[in-house]
Amino acid sequence: MKMKNIYVLLLGLCFAYELQAAIVSSARTYFEKGKHYYRSGDYKAAEFQFEYASFHDDGSVSSDSVNIMRSMSIYCKIHKDSGDVCYDDRRFDEAYIHYALVAQKNSEDHDCREMMRLCQDKSKLGRASNVGMVRIESGFFMMGRNDGPDNEKPSHTVHLDSFYIDKYEVSNSQYVVFLNAKGLYDAEMHIRICVNGPNCHISYDAVANWYSVEKGYEDYPVFGVTWYGANDYALWCGKTLPTEAQWEYAFGDSADSDSNYYHNVKSGKPNCYGIYGMCDNGREWVSDSYSGVAYQNSDTHNPEHHEVREYKTVRGGASLDDDYHPKTFRDYERPEFGRGSIGFRCVKNIASVK
Repeated sequence: MKMKNIYVLLLGLCFAYELQAAIVSSARTYFEKGKHYYRSGDYKAAEFQFEYASFHDDGSVSSDSVNIMRSMSIYCKIHKDSGDVCYDDRRFDEAYIHYALVAQKNSEDHDCREMMRLCQDKSKLGRASNVGMVRIESGFFMMGRNDGPDNEKPSHTVHLDSFYIDKYEVSNSQYVVFLNAKGLYDAEMHIRICVNGPNCHISYDAVANWYSVEKGYEDYPVFGVTWYGANDYALWCGKTLPTEAQWEYAFGDSADSDSNYYHNVKSGKPNCYGIYGMCDNGREWVSDSYSGVAYQNSDTHNPEHHEVREYKTVRGGASLDDDYHPKTFRDYERPEFGRGSIGFRCVKNIASVK
């Protein structure tokens, strides 16, 4: 009788031990299953498994580890879903950013990396096209003025061939895709943007090796960009920076904005060509090298000034000068200068449009 009782007791202890082991292994199993789904890119399934592991919190796996993995799964799911939405809407630059944020967290998500590649290919085609640009027809116009500073004299007749020009200045969200694709420096180690500059709203995460836009400034013009950075971006898009003549011709009837401060590239009033921000939102880089006497010996057909000089020309923006006129105002900076309120837009000559 005593032996039977001992047997029953031992049987009960074994059952309790096996039950406890099953509970322990189930918590660990949920966690391991979650990691498997996470690595494969199924973040919804991963989130559920980590939630189960959290529910069976029995010490078999660190609660911090479970919470971290669950939050990462939620983060990746949000951005992957957002990337899919942007991709379906053909907003490939935005989709690329969402997929890239996922890839930072999970380098084994090969589907996500494939979507990044597709976005880059499609976005490149979109950038190289004339979508988002305004066609300016060939014609004559009076460049410069005789009643302004010496570097704007003399007023002279210029004829330009047709070209396309960006309707809006290049935004932070557009430029950050270029930075993440090409990096901060060009082949000659010229810096493309001063991310620590007072007017720049793009930051760099050294751990993730990733550039991102300060929240709320995605559609504001990129500032802090150097002439090298602006020129490289234009070439990356299959375009160029405008010449001084193209910029001044496209100015049209632009008027001073009621507020010359930093604002969304799509806000404000367009000019007669449908172009925004030609005389506010900061100054803009153009392709020409700067000369104070350039207008005195300028060509009359498609003039360009690409002599090797110390400075590059900037146009537009607001000024406190008494004789300032936003259409003809010419300023200059060193091409490596990137701490000012200078942005840019791109052009594409009609002959280069496929």
